[in-house]
Amino acid sequence: MSDLVTIRAVIGTEPKLSITPQGLAVLKFRAVTHERKRDPETGQWVDVGTNWYSISAFRSLAENGMESFEQGDHIVVTGKLQVRQFERNDGTRGTSVDIEAFSFGHDLKYGTSTYTKVRNGGGEFERSTRGSQSDETEQVDDKNSTAPWPERDTEAA
Repeated sequence: MSDLVTIRAVIGTEPKLSITPQGLAVLKFRAVTHERKRDPETGQWVDVGTNWYSISAFRSLAENGMESFEQGDHIVVTGKLQVRQFERNDGTRGTSVDIEAFSFGHDLKYGTSTYTKVRNGGGEFERSTRGSQSDETEQVDDKNSTAPWPERDTEAA
């Protein structure tokens, strides 16, 4: 059984990119989520649950993820959830919770990001980075300066 899920998580292992003999790019890493609640008696924040997920991505998503992510990054992942039972070498049983990512990116609650568009022109990749924050941020020092957008004419005709 599989379900479509979205999680906010932290990358818990170093992402690893591999290429299959057929030339398919595969990215794998583990991600962790945890919930924090305020203890009503002490008023302190406490961790109340931790979940680990095995994340996999394929093709260009795998390649872009490898260039973008590192261990410790806060991310958002959307993909197909699969829960599998398995048997370990010692005979004990375990459960693996896997997500085949359809999309992922940095969680902007925890930082900023620079977007680099990837274009494929005849099998070659061209990367173009969107302008840096300093290029796009307009500083307004004067309280009496005009707004950065046109003002609407409010006078009656």
